[in-house]
Amino acid sequence: MVDKLCVAYGADDNYAKYLGISLLSLFRSNTDFAEIYVFVLDCGIGEANKEKLLYIADKYNRKIEFIEMKDMEGKLNLNMGFRKISIASYARLFLSSVIPDTYKRVLYLDCDTLILDKVNKLWNIKLNNYLVAGVQDTVDRFYLIKIGLNIKNYYINAGVLLINLEAWRQQKLEQKFMDFIRRFRGNVPHHDQGIINAVCHNKVHILSLRYNVNSNIYSYSARSISRLYYLDIFYSQREINMAKENPIILHYTEGLVGRPWEENCTHPLKDKFLQIKDLSPWNMEPIQADSRNMTIKAFTICYKYMPLFVSESIYKISNWLIHLRDKVFDKINNK
Repeated sequence: MVDKLCVAYGADDNYAKYLGISLLSLFRSNTDFAEIYVFVLDCGIGEANKEKLLYIADKYNRKIEFIEMKDMEGKLNLNMGFRKISIASYARLFLSSVIPDTYKRVLYLDCDTLILDKVNKLWNIKLNNYLVAGVQDTVDRFYLIKIGLNIKNYYINAGVLLINLEAWRQQKLEQKFMDFIRRFRGNVPHHDQGIINAVCHNKVHILSLRYNVNSNIYSYSARSISRLYYLDIFYSQREINMAKENPIILHYTEGLVGRPWEENCTHPLKDKFLQIKDLSPWNMEPIQADSRNMTIKAFTICYKYMPLFVSESIYKISNWLIHLRDKVFDKINNK
């Protein structure tokens, strides 16, 4: 048996079922840990779903602690700017203060993840002076520049993070996060993901893609990703293939393939999710309507039926229009 694993999730009642399915996959794939202690950042989970989550933990002899996050709303000043901010969008920023000081690190997981293999090697990575470890993400350079980074900086996906809690406390990162939010009047691109990348940018450890295999990886090649997002450095096609064929943590981001709990999902590994769902207390939950907006649906059709250079050009143009819209919003917000 290996040491205690400390894990954190954040959810409201709408996402509690996906948290539970992810949790079930974690417990089933990681029986070697002597203890798994789970902190759930409770952004409004109902009692019925809490009971189901506790049932899963009891079944595998694991522990769950719910941490009420409502009190953190005052720190965020959620009515700042013209866009209202949800506490669920920023909950993980408070991990170093809401988790007891006895815990030096935590593995943060988004609710839309599925853990298919052991995470002991990930858990035991030496963080040294790193503040956080994560998998490189695809982000348009417009947003990189907006948060103070450049195209040479790594940008990580915040859906799977190994966090150095001890360093976060020592360096007072929570205060730095709040200061960064105020600088942007609450309008930070990609919410807490953008904040974590901006504040931690020079102390980020890049993980193997296998630890956070998002949906884009199943749609695009390494070459397409580099072209679409103007990335000089990204995972090689060999690394992408290895991650697709043998993922440790699947991250069901929306992307072109949709999500496995919604209609029209074409994710090649959606059955993995449905198999775990069938074993969960939410096994009778119906498949939901496709929530993707019309822009994503239209681009999915373009990517499927048009030549690659045409669909990539359409994608870049649509991104340019989004950036133009955001610039207008920024001017309005800064008046």
